[in-house]
Amino acid sequence: MTPPAPLEEMAARVRHLLAVGRPDDAAPLVERHLAEHPDDVVALVLLSACRHAGGRHDEAISVAAHAAALAPEFPLAHRQLAALMLETGRIREGLAAAHTARELDPEDHRNELVMVYALLGAGGTGNIAAADRAVARARQLAPEDPMAYVAEGDVQRRMARFGAARTAYERALALAPDDPVALSSLAELDAGRGYALSASPLLAASLAAAPTDESVVRMATRSARAALWLITDIASLIAIAASLAALAVRAQVDGPAGVGAAVVTAGCGLAGAAAYVRWRLRALSGPTRALIRQNLHRPTFALAALRVLVTAVAAVLFAIDPDPSGAGGVKVFAMPATSLPFILLLLRARNWFAREVSWQVRRGWFSVAARRREATPQD
Repeated sequence: MTPPAPLEEMAARVRHLLAVGRPDDAAPLVERHLAEHPDDVVALVLLSACRHAGGRHDEAISVAAHAAALAPEFPLAHRQLAALMLETGRIREGLAAAHTARELDPEDHRNELVMVYALLGAGGTGNIAAADRAVARARQLAPEDPMAYVAEGDVQRRMARFGAARTAYERALALAPDDPVALSSLAELDAGRGYALSASPLLAASLAAAPTDESVVRMATRSARAALWLITDIASLIAIAASLAALAVRAQVDGPAGVGAAVVTAGCGLAGAAAYVRWRLRALSGPTRALIRQNLHRPTFALAALRVLVTAVAAVLFAIDPDPSGAGGVKVFAMPATSLPFILLLLRARNWFAREVSWQVRRGWFSVAARRREATPQD
């Protein structure tokens, strides 16, 4: 049944206000409509979306549940309820609502997409494989919808097939170049794989497309932190090398001449580290640099920069050590100041290696599971 024109006009205006981040202006429009038509299920779903966008998640779920109970044959209400349940971590209820939506209208690709995320939320090899099949059906039903390819990319990421995920996100962007979800998904893929520096332009585009989207801002902040750590990893290595070089010079040359040579050696190394940091930061997008500046007071950001500063102090201490052959003196402070950043670098390298191995195992696991499924006779 086609909704009356006033509902269409109101719905279009509400969706526009939600898209530009103004849920408090959108909600009164729906509330006025519901005052005259309290059983309008479309309006109830819109009100649920307004409550969700305004951060009132419990109210959003309550309104969506009321809409689904009022019109149990209406798939939109169940789809909205499923999305809200999934976002709040109520996976079992979200999966049930997604199943209902898909059973009511199996030809609507949006029902397939909410089922994809319900299955991904449930996790497990079987569910992720089912999500892969669901997203294939969504693409078949709506080959021009970029969200179908974003969902495909998300499924491929869960299976550690990062090349396929990138291809899917790029297809989404080919259909909708300014889509914030596709942009942020591709940026998050790169950042999550350790390519935070190359992800910076994508992050800038994501923030420009959705400056008020909290999930985009959080993802951009995480990627900015990862970029800072990557930059300071290299800078720390340069500073550690400067420390060791200064220590070696002092061990070989005694007296003022040794101090002077060690200071010059340490200074050259530290100047190289500073130049590298400056060069790499300037290569980042403006929004990424802004996020780094805004968050430098946070420990996870500050520690990245502190490693370089601590190692620089150690290099200076080694250079001016009055007793280079002794075991005490400034070495008591300089050795830990060099060792601790180096240990952090080793831990990060270990984590990177473990992550790469786990991705290889996951990729192989899903490949084996797919071959077994193909070899199993279907009923």
